[in-house]
Amino acid sequence: MYSARTAAPDKRDQVDAMTVAMDAEQMKTVFYPMMQNRFGEDLIINDVDIHVLRNRNKRAVLRYKVTGSNGSRSAIEFRIIGKVYRAESAEKGYDNMAQLWENGFSRDTADGISMPEPLELNQELHMLFQEEVPGEALRMLVKQSPDPHYFKLLARGLAKLHQCPLNLVRKFMVKDHLLRCHPKHPFLAMALPEIAPKVEYIVKRAYEIEAELSDVAYTVFHGDFHLGQVHVENDLVWMIDFDTLSYGDPAADLGNMLVFLKGKARRRPAFRLCMDTFLTEYFSGMDPKIAERIPLYEALTHLRRACKRLRLQEDGWRTKAESMINEGVEAIDKMKLEVYG
Repeated sequence: MYSARTAAPDKRDQVDAMTVAMDAEQMKTVFYPMMQNRFGEDLIINDVDIHVLRNRNKRAVLRYKVTGSNGSRSAIEFRIIGKVYRAESAEKGYDNMAQLWENGFSRDTADGISMPEPLELNQELHMLFQEEVPGEALRMLVKQSPDPHYFKLLARGLAKLHQCPLNLVRKFMVKDHLLRCHPKHPFLAMALPEIAPKVEYIVKRAYEIEAELSDVAYTVFHGDFHLGQVHVENDLVWMIDFDTLSYGDPAADLGNMLVFLKGKARRRPAFRLCMDTFLTEYFSGMDPKIAERIPLYEALTHLRRACKRLRLQEDGWRTKAESMINEGVEAIDKMKLEVYG
């Protein structure tokens, strides 16, 4: 079940939207139509409990526990995730989720790999509402036990996403990956002039490699794929957070994931088997040529993470940023050898 309201936005900014989003009584009015559609017209909403999960960078995420009753049930509880965006981002995010839901990721999918049901796009509030998924994020599960089976499930979910036939046209290229650096990479070079040549080297080589690559089969890719984006319960998998869903090189998701897993493997050797299991399962049904391009996106991920260190400026950020840039150079050189050697 999903729907989109067609009323034109009233140009409220995010502050105005958050005022409504945090008001339980006003949110009862917002939730009544979708709740009645699901549970019947005689539904009565008794309470809306609100918890803010995130509120930064022009985006807020809230969890709602809506409780009520109707003639056939003494009590009803429904959990909803609400996301406040800029208007164009809300519409894009909702459209992405609706297409995925219709193309194999719905609740009753036979392979057990699903996603949150998109419930509604509220254009007036610039809010996307989706069902809260059950299970626990893999990020938390692997802290308890780095079980390779979890990484088989992770790989199956990613491979399914990369094979999903969505209607996305504009290709996401190296320049778009660089735009995701915050702040942008020239500021990192200015802040740390001693690594500026290495920063420019990564960027220059990335553009050169992209220009010389051929026969790249572009697909849908997640754009921010990590262990927090997959929930698991009893071998059922839910993939979440499709705000950065794009059309481009599937190796980008793998590069982003492997930077994380290699870092984990250096500290916890058990993650080496998990990483190998993840890659073996993914490439059991995917084109092995994708693997040749992974180092390119590892390098871009290292660069983006170094820029993040500049933004946050936590203790030791300069040393960490330099280390990340060094790893980025190593990755881009490995790509050069694999592709051109």
